[in-house]
Amino acid sequence: MKNILRISAFLLALFVVSCEKSLDEVNIDPNTSPTANDAQVLTAAIGYLGYIVDVDLNARSFLWAQYYTWGTGVSIGNAERFVAQPDDYDGYWRRAYANCLEDLKQLTKSKDPGYRGAANVLQAYVFQGLVDHFGDIPYSEALRGAIEDGSILTPSYDAASDVYAKLVAQVDNALEDLRNASTSTTMGPDDLIYGGDMKKWIRFANSLKLRLLMRTSELGGNDATIKDLIANGIFIESAGDIARIPFDGKTGNLNPMYARFTWGVGDFYFASNATLNVLNDLSDPRIEAFYSKATTGTFADQFHGIDQGTIINEPFTAVATDYSKSSPIAVAPDNDVILMSNWETWFLRAEAAARYGTADDDVMAFGNAIMSNFDYLGVSGADTYIASLNYDTAGSLDAKLNLIGVQKWISMNATQEDEGWIEARRFDRPGNRLFTQGIWQTPPLSVLGDGVFPASWLYPASEISLNPKAPNQRVITDKIFWDN
Repeated sequence: MKNILRISAFLLALFVVSCEKSLDEVNIDPNTSPTANDAQVLTAAIGYLGYIVDVDLNARSFLWAQYYTWGTGVSIGNAERFVAQPDDYDGYWRRAYANCLEDLKQLTKSKDPGYRGAANVLQAYVFQGLVDHFGDIPYSEALRGAIEDGSILTPSYDAASDVYAKLVAQVDNALEDLRNASTSTTMGPDDLIYGGDMKKWIRFANSLKLRLLMRTSELGGNDATIKDLIANGIFIESAGDIARIPFDGKTGNLNPMYARFTWGVGDFYFASNATLNVLNDLSDPRIEAFYSKATTGTFADQFHGIDQGTIINEPFTAVATDYSKSSPIAVAPDNDVILMSNWETWFLRAEAAARYGTADDDVMAFGNAIMSNFDYLGVSGADTYIASLNYDTAGSLDAKLNLIGVQKWISMNATQEDEGWIEARRFDRPGNRLFTQGIWQTPPLSVLGDGVFPASWLYPASEISLNPKAPNQRVITDKIFWDN
């Protein structure tokens, strides 16, 4: 009886305590913070971003950009036939919204302007990627599931063009914070991209703003804003300015694409002749940096690719070493993940100068773009190659844009493959179908027909199923608003 009374007394005391304190307050480890600090959250967000860019984007887009094609060892996949399923994109959507953007949202509320500025730059970067693949997306009501943010669990979709305008404003807000943070931020090694260097973050922010504005160049209306940005901004110009996420190649810190390709069936992609043909026609020495040579077979010690999507036509006895595959520059355990490069920014500046007559010299900017890419790849002969392109005597704007488009597509190989696919779509313009009718090859098993290529991704199956405000499902030939 005494034991029963003791237990009853303990339960009564526990009840009294629980009335005075919430369960959350009782169950707190006094030695462990219940929330991560800014430094921890930034590092986590950048880690997610590295995977998103290199696996969800680059490793998926390099087939449709026709840098690579399907190789031996596996049955030809859906991507090579231009077949897409909504659940192909669930992982990208989830990692972008629930992981990376959610972490960055916490940092946009930081008291430290450096963290706020960096978080807004990276948020704009991720949101732009979502628009460039899906079109209309949740933005204004996104990331507002918490009670204090409105408990919005089924966010409405913003028009893609509206999101772009809001992203430019978001980058402008980031720039204000970054300038104010130059001497007061506590960011340091937790910033895996720039180590807390605010001046480099400002270069990244201006370069991203230029990308946003130039992506809509076929629509017009941003001329004055672009001229002002070029005249007054600082940009990613040198190799030291590149926005990159480093990986040292050690266990637990492998480059994401490499880790993905060394898991399961491995790297079964071969060089596409769509790219090799252009490189050979231009006598482009970067071919040796992008691809390995075949080591066996009839084409041993040569660059030997496959027409897009035609592995089923190759000899049954062929082995992987009969073909060119990715070089270590493209796939290696210690490769950086590049968010924006100096060659990308110089190409943007060359195009802006050619279109709008900015303060830049377009001939110089075009040469700087190619030179920067050669330098990064460790390839010599840039001056001779640039001269052979005759950009300085191209004459018409259309001729200059053609040269910029092809060279930008080439330069994105091995480092920014997704950006190569995106920009190739934009440079494939009415009246001059540079890629869809000139460079890219129609896979023989394509379900889209001759000369028709994907222009966007499907909305994820999870979003269509769980969000009643999601638009009707699209088809992969639907174009993003800036496409033409």
